[in-house]
Amino acid sequence: MSVALPEVRRAHPPATSDSVPHGRRDLPSLTGLRFIAAGLVFLFHVSGWGVVAQPRWHIAQFGFVGVAFFFILSGVVLTWSFSPRQSARGFWHRRFARIFPAHAVTCIAAIVLYVVVMPPYKPVWAGLIALLLLQAWPPNGVINSAADGVSWSLSCEAFFYALFPWLLPMLSRRGRVGRWIAIAGMLAVCSAAAITFSFAWGGRFDTPAYMNPLVRAGEFALGVGLGLALRDGWVPRLRLSVAWSASLVAAVVALVAGAAIGWPVPRGFADVVFIGPFALVLMAYAGRDLIGRRTWLSHRWAVYLGQLSFAFYLVHQLVLDLVLKRILPLPDRSFVSLTSRASVALLLSILAAMVVHHGVELPCQRLLTAKRRRQPMRVVSLPAAYPDEPIAANAVGDRIVRAVR
Repeated sequence: MSVALPEVRRAHPPATSDSVPHGRRDLPSLTGLRFIAAGLVFLFHVSGWGVVAQPRWHIAQFGFVGVAFFFILSGVVLTWSFSPRQSARGFWHRRFARIFPAHAVTCIAAIVLYVVVMPPYKPVWAGLIALLLLQAWPPNGVINSAADGVSWSLSCEAFFYALFPWLLPMLSRRGRVGRWIAIAGMLAVCSAAAITFSFAWGGRFDTPAYMNPLVRAGEFALGVGLGLALRDGWVPRLRLSVAWSASLVAAVVALVAGAAIGWPVPRGFADVVFIGPFALVLMAYAGRDLIGRRTWLSHRWAVYLGQLSFAFYLVHQLVLDLVLKRILPLPDRSFVSLTSRASVALLLSILAAMVVHHGVELPCQRLLTAKRRRQPMRVVSLPAAYPDEPIAANAVGDRIVRAVR
């Protein structure tokens, strides 16, 4: 069965370009999960201020795995929301409109902050490389974390976006077995590189490999494979308790590895350990969204926080540095001092994220995509994605291949 889209124009654009405008069901819980992942990264950056003096902060220190969650989720969402009528150029245009304006604003703000308000910290020349989203490629820690340090992941995402119009049809043309063999091979190579470099550089100094787009591409490919499985009609029947329990086990394994080498938790190893559990979490919530079962992450407030997550991710380290270095400098690295100031930074980060989201991200996205939205939508036939209407994999693949050419 297929769904025909009427030839209409949208009176109001979707909240973000990750929404599904072509008849396929939204997955609100996955949007809500975005803020959980962003929160993990926030905890990681907070822990960096107290991990030397307080061993308990090691528990929060592997919050960096939230980025791996984002990479897998990105592959799922982009595949699920991809429209057969969209060309590769159109896809790249929408992704540029989605991420670059907010990135440019926060990158420039970071350069100003670190030059004027909190010098000396990061060189301007490296910040210009970061502005172009090229900072994750050179094996140089100064460049990798330039300007707004967290934006290295956007450099990886930019590579994934460039790869997507080739990767999606390549995987969709294959049968289910061949598809997963290809994804498993890619993931194995990337995971082996991540683990090898992680222990070779002692965990804390593995950032050039940890941030390299080629090393992280396996996580994105896994997300694309999961997204294609959902498009094929798979409705996951996974218990949320099982998925979260698997994540807890992964956390214990990562902590044990950190204790074994004398801390910190090795980044590449921890990411690989969390890949499977994160995939389970994503599919458990996607399955509930597909059958219409509400979760606490699908409530309006959780979805809104998820929509803020991109802006929150971009601003939180800047706000945290500003609070701990200038507004409320740490008198010591005690648990009470750090948690109280981190709470202030969290609140200010959410407020700053609202400003960036509503003042930059959404207006620029609407402005940059306005011309394309004014063009009438042609009537197309799309596969439905409901439990009682399975979709043939080759049919989906044929439509995707035609669309990206």
